Amino acid sequence: MSDQSFTITAFYKFLEVEEAELGSLRSELQRMGYKFKLQGLTLIATEGVNGTVASSAEGIVQFKSYLQERFGEITFKDSYSDFRPFKRWLVKIRDEIVAIKDKSILPEGDHNHLSPQEWHRVLSEEDVVLIDTRNTCETDIGMFRGAVDPRLDSFGEFPDWVRECDIPKDKKILMYCTGGIRCEKALISMEREGYENVYQLQGGILDYLAQYPEGYWQGECFVFDGRVAVDNQLAPSQRYQFCPHCGDPGDLKSVCQICDVEMIICEQCAEQPDRNTCSKNCAEKFRRQAAATGD
Repeated sequence: MSDQSFTITAFYKFLEVEEAELGSLRSELQRMGYKFKLQGLTLIATEGVNGTVASSAEGIVQFKSYLQERFGEITFKDSYSDFRPFKRWLVKIRDEIVAIKDKSILPEGDHNHLSPQEWHRVLSEEDVVLIDTRNTCETDIGMFRGAVDPRLDSFGEFPDWVRECDIPKDKKILMYCTGGIRCEKALISMEREGYENVYQLQGGILDYLAQYPEGYWQGECFVFDGRVAVDNQLAPSQRYQFCPHCGDPGDLKSVCQICDVEMIICEQCAEQPDRNTCSKNCAEKFRRQAAATGD
């Protein structure tokens, strides 16, 4: 990894923050970001802090030290990139640091976490129901082998899916997400519906791949930055790019109908004639041309 110029770390911490303190906390984090030359996004809310940020290896080490001193013990998920993964540094105030649209779901402490080693052993030896808590644009490019895909457009749909699913309540259930934060709330949501034997992957997919690159993961893992996804070695994707029309990951290679530039779009947009174009600007030109010719 020594030849890669950016270290990327993802983190979260559930803790109580007074609403009146959010503004000053935002200013403090912004200053620290500028101090350590960070790029990326950090969210803060009355329930805690959640971020994915990038900098030099030294800058990330210094930022981690600051976060641990400020908020206590935090688990970090590191990966790398040889190109700039974010355009800017942002700190935003939100109602939730991960939105499930139910502020009464507030995780506290270590709750039924399985380490990557325990997770790998359970998948190898036990009969379980495996649930992916991520959105469809993420699950479409990679999942754990045999996992149930709820086909969520947004994480806020998960509680409704749990209420409507027909998974037996006596089954042992394992759930996972990219870095672990969504499962913290998803697990509580399942327990409220009567599921008592539910566990979550500590550190999420990213920590598992760091230890088991040849394990039970299939495909690539979507990440929330310019890499689009990482492969099983946590290297930036060589397959996927963001679709210029919808922003989801795509891997269909084509040529723009307007300017003849080579491009990559997603399968859904490829089904629409005006979106077989390299940009929203070319899509609008295509629509104008079609309207003028009556096509």
